[in-house]
Amino acid sequence: MLDSFTLYFASIAIMVVMTLLNFLTWRTNKQISGTLLYIFYPILLLGSVIGFTLVGDTHNLVIISAASSMMFAASIVHSLSLSQFLNYRGIGFKLLCSVTAFCTVMLGYYTFFDPSLHERVIASDIQHIAEAGFLLFIFIKCARKPYPNGSIVYITILTLVALSFIGRSLFMDNIEQKNLLVNGWFSSLLFLNGVIAPMFYAAGMALLCNERREQHLNKLADKAQKDLEIRGLFLSTISHEIRTPLNGILGSAQLVMNQTNDARNKAYCEAIINSAESLNLLVDKVLDYASLDQSDAALYEEDIEFKTWLNNLCLLLSPLAEQKQLKFELICNIPEQACYYCDQQKLRQIIINLVGNAIKFTDHGTVKIQVDLVLEKQLEHTIKISVKDSGPGIENDEIAYLTEPYVQSSAGKEKGGTGLGLAITSRLLEKLSSRLEIASQLGTGSVFSFTVTFTLGELSLVEQRHQTKDYLTGLDVLLVEDLDLNQKIAIEFMADDEHKIKLAKDGKSAIELMQAHHFDVVLLDMNLPDLTGQEVLKRLKRIDHKNQRTPVLAFTASLSPDEVKEYLELGIKDIVGKPIKHEKLRQALSDSQSNQTASIAVELIDTLYDKTAAETLTSSFSEDEVSSIYNEFVLSARNKLIRCQKLIDQQPEQCIKLLHRQASTALQLGFNRYGIELKKIERRLLDKKPHNDMLDEALDLWQRSLEQYLKFVRGQLE
Repeated sequence: MLDSFTLYFASIAIMVVMTLLNFLTWRTNKQISGTLLYIFYPILLLGSVIGFTLVGDTHNLVIISAASSMMFAASIVHSLSLSQFLNYRGIGFKLLCSVTAFCTVMLGYYTFFDPSLHERVIASDIQHIAEAGFLLFIFIKCARKPYPNGSIVYITILTLVALSFIGRSLFMDNIEQKNLLVNGWFSSLLFLNGVIAPMFYAAGMALLCNERREQHLNKLADKAQKDLEIRGLFLSTISHEIRTPLNGILGSAQLVMNQTNDARNKAYCEAIINSAESLNLLVDKVLDYASLDQSDAALYEEDIEFKTWLNNLCLLLSPLAEQKQLKFELICNIPEQACYYCDQQKLRQIIINLVGNAIKFTDHGTVKIQVDLVLEKQLEHTIKISVKDSGPGIENDEIAYLTEPYVQSSAGKEKGGTGLGLAITSRLLEKLSSRLEIASQLGTGSVFSFTVTFTLGELSLVEQRHQTKDYLTGLDVLLVEDLDLNQKIAIEFMADDEHKIKLAKDGKSAIELMQAHHFDVVLLDMNLPDLTGQEVLKRLKRIDHKNQRTPVLAFTASLSPDEVKEYLELGIKDIVGKPIKHEKLRQALSDSQSNQTASIAVELIDTLYDKTAAETLTSSFSEDEVSSIYNEFVLSARNKLIRCQKLIDQQPEQCIKLLHRQASTALQLGFNRYGIELKKIERRLLDKKPHNDMLDEALDLWQRSLEQYLKFVRGQLE
C-alpha cells in the first residue's frame, strides 16, 4: 500500500513543477487563449493538497472545507482554460459549473449539518467525474483533428481519471476519518490525481501549444505561397500589359526618327528608344524572375554530348562579343566524348546570363568560358564552369549582395540594366543543387563560377550528327540581317551545325566586315535599313575586299520573278527564302560550297495562319518569348497598316520599309496570305505602280488572319 503522506509531499512537488512548466508554456505562447489561466490550475490544486496534508488524522472541518473548495475551483479553472484554448462555446461548461455548485452545496451539508465522510467523498467523486466527462467531450469534439498529439495525452489520462473515480464511487465501503489515509482507494486516487495526472496535463498543454504554433506556421506558409502565386500572376499580367503601350512607344519613336532630318529631334527619339528598350528588358527580367517563383517543375534531364553542346552555345554567343571587338574563347578541360544527363535549358540560361553580363561590362580584352573536371567517379563527373572577363571588376563589399534581386554593382549602375540577371542565375543554380561563386579584382576583371555534378550518359545513345555527309558544318558565315527575330532564328539554326557567325545589321557594317575578314559564305538580307542588298553587292564590286570569290546567298522574302532574275544577274549563288526553314537554310549553305544549281523555291501553305510556324520558333525561343513575339505583332499589326495608309502617298519610301518588315515578320509567324499580300503592295510601290485600295484589302485580310490565329489559340487552351 502506498504511503499517503509521502504521496502528499510528492504531489506538492509535482504541483510546483507543473506551475513552473505552465508558466514557461505561457511565456512562449502569450498570444494563445487559456495558457495564462492554466497557470492557476496547479496553484489552486497545490493549495488544496497542502490543506489536506495539514488536516492529517485530525478532523478540522474548516480546513477540509477550504481544501475541497480550492479543489473544485481548480477544476473550474482547468475546464475554463481548456475551453478557451479550444474555443469551445457550448452549454457543457455551464452544466459543469452547475454540477460543481451542487457538489459544493452537498459537501457543505455533509461537512457542517450532517457530517458524513462517505457522502463528502461521493460529492468530490461526482465533481471529478463531471470534470473528466466534460473535458473528454470537448477534446473528442473539438481537438481530435486539429490537435491529434495533445488529444491523445488528454483523452488517455481523463479516461483513466473518470474510470477511477467512478470505481471508487461504486465500490468503496463506508470508512472513518482515522482510516482514510490508509484506504487503498484513497491512496491510489491520490497518486493518480495528484502525481500522474498533473504531469500528463503539463505535457498535454505543451503539446497543444506546439501543435497550435505548427498550424499557425502552416497557415503562414500557405499564405506566403498564395501571395507568391498572386505576385507571380500579377507580375506576369502586368508585364504583358506593359508591353502593349511600350511597343507603341518604340514603333512611334522609330518612325519619327526615320522621318525627321532635325538632329535634335533624332537625339530625342534615340533617347526615347533607348529608354523603352531598357524598360522592355526590365519587363522581361521581372517576368523571368516571377516564373522561377511559380515553377516547381522537376529537372528535365537529357543525355547530351557536353563538349559539342558547349561549342554550339559559344557559336551562338560569339557574334555578341565580336560586335564589341572582344576576344571570346572556350577552354574545355573535360573528356572529348563526355556525355552527361543534365537540364540543358536551365544550364543554357545560366551560361547565357553570365556570358551576357561579362560581354556587357567588358569594353576591351577577353571573355572566356572555362570548363574543368574537378572530380571523376565511376558514374558521375563534377565539373566547374567559370566565366572570366577582363572588365572593371567589382568592389568586395558589393559581391555578397549581387545575387539579390534589383541589386547592382557600381559598374552595373553605370551600364544600366535590371539587377535581375544574377538573381535569376542564382535561383536556377539552386534548382541544380549548386551556387554561384564570385571572385573579382578591381581593374583586372571578374570570375563567375559554379560547380555541378552530372550523371554520366550513355555514349551509345548520343546522336552523332556531325558524321553525316549530307551537309557541311563549321563554315565561317557573315549574316547580314536587321530584324532581331530573323537574326536569332538564323543564328540558332546555324549554331546547330557549328557554323561560326559574324553579324552585321546594315549594309555599311557588312561591307566593312567583308573588307576585314574572309568568309566561306555571306547570307545577305536584300532590304537593309541603309542599303538594299543589290546596292551592297554593287559597291563591293567597286572596292577591294577579301571576299571576291565568296558565294553570296540572298536572304529575303522578296521572290517575284523579276527580283529573282535581278539577284542571279548580280552573281548571287542561291536564295534562302523567308520564313526561314531549318532544312532549307542548311542545304543552301552546303550547296554554296559546291557547284549545285540554286534552288529558290519557297513552299508556303496557302492559309490564313500556318500553325507549324510556332513550332519553328519554339526551337529557338522559350514559350514566354514566343508568346511575347506573337502578342507584340498581333497588337501592333493594325496600327502599322493604318500608319502605312498615311505614309503611302506622301512618304512611300518609309511605307515600303514598314511593309517590308511587317511582311517578313508575318511570314515568319505563319500569317502566310497576309505576308504575301504585303509583299505584293511593297513590290507595286517599288515599281511605282498604282496601289488603289490594296491596303484596305490587306486590313480585311489581316482581320480574317487574326480570327484564324485566335481560333487556333483557343483550341490550344481547351
